[in-house]
Amino acid sequence: MLYVIAAGSAFAQGAAADTAFLQSSKAQAVAAYKKALGAQTQLYNGTEYVDYKLPYFEGHQFFASNAAENGHVFYDGTWYTDVPILYDLVRDEVIIPYSTTGLKMKLIGSKIDTFQVHDHLYVRLQPDSAGATALQPGFYDLLYSGDTQFLMKRIKQMEDRATQDGMEGEFRNVDKYFIKKDGVYHQVGSKRAVYRVLEDRKKELKKFASSQQLKFRKEKEAAILAIVTYYDSLAAAQPQDK
Repeated sequence: MLYVIAAGSAFAQGAAADTAFLQSSKAQAVAAYKKALGAQTQLYNGTEYVDYKLPYFEGHQFFASNAAENGHVFYDGTWYTDVPILYDLVRDEVIIPYSTTGLKMKLIGSKIDTFQVHDHLYVRLQPDSAGATALQPGFYDLLYSGDTQFLMKRIKQMEDRATQDGMEGEFRNVDKYFIKKDGVYHQVGSKRAVYRVLEDRKKELKKFASSQQLKFRKEKEAAILAIVTYYDSLAAAQPQDK
């Protein structure tokens, strides 16, 4: 066949044209199929997610909203964009609703490197072989990433109780905060803990926190974020002698 094409046979040219046409048609058909089903169909290799919320519980188990929000997920080596996502904070599971049936599927956690929803970027962390990552395996909200990092482990717990009127229940936030400095993760639950991790700039950070009227108890997330961001700006502007 190659010899005939090189010889300029009209038959071979016609066959090549037919082959090219068929390949083009096949590619267009596949593209149309994927577009019709939606890119997220490639994600549907997990198991069905069954809502376990009890009728008397107030609130919900999800991050930000119990309605799916379009986001992005890096799953099994591929980026998927504009995917409807729910993030279960009780079970640390990423949920993808079916667009047509209303059913939900939980993605395989080990295949997720990162995902973004409600303008928050989550990364999956797990202990390394040396045990240097002293964190509970799972997804962490990466709120700031520079020379220093600030992450949150967002968690909800289910709490119920018996009352005279029957059972009552709620989802309670028990979030944990972490600063990564010099390759080490430090859990920080108070203003004192933050200053202890960032000891080398403690004086400047205290002055900054006072001037900005940061409220560590009422607005802990925002306060720590401001402190860590300012810490990195100090280090960049005024590097210390070593």
